[in-house]
Amino acid sequence: MSTRSIQEVIELVNQTRHHQIRQGHTHRFIDLMFVTVGERVFCRRYTYSEPSWRSAFIENSIGQIKLGSEVVDVDGVIPHDLGEVNPLVNKAYEVALKKYGASYLLDGAIDNRAQESTMEMIPKL
Repeated sequence: MSTRSIQEVIELVNQTRHHQIRQGHTHRFIDLMFVTVGERVFCRRYTYSEPSWRSAFIENSIGQIKLGSEVVDVDGVIPHDLGEVNPLVNKAYEVALKKYGASYLLDGAIDNRAQESTMEMIPKL
């Protein structure tokens, strides 16, 4: 997958319905929804127990996302511009959840706790 461009990764995120994530290369993949803002990929927690995939990424940013059958190596980081990007990520979740007929999940996807959990998945291309 490392030969793909950022545009191809963004297209995969936007066109693939089944998204998964794992920290490192040995943990199991878990289901999680990704959204894009420009040429950036974001995700948020929807459960808040610890330990979590997010806390694992904070300890070690190396991981992978799976988009359908494609696996992409990533660095998972807290966005450097979290305050500025969160409104755009909120809008991306609104559009994506509407597209999948899951608008009823929007409140949980954009509440303060979810916004504080926003992580950026930076593809290693």
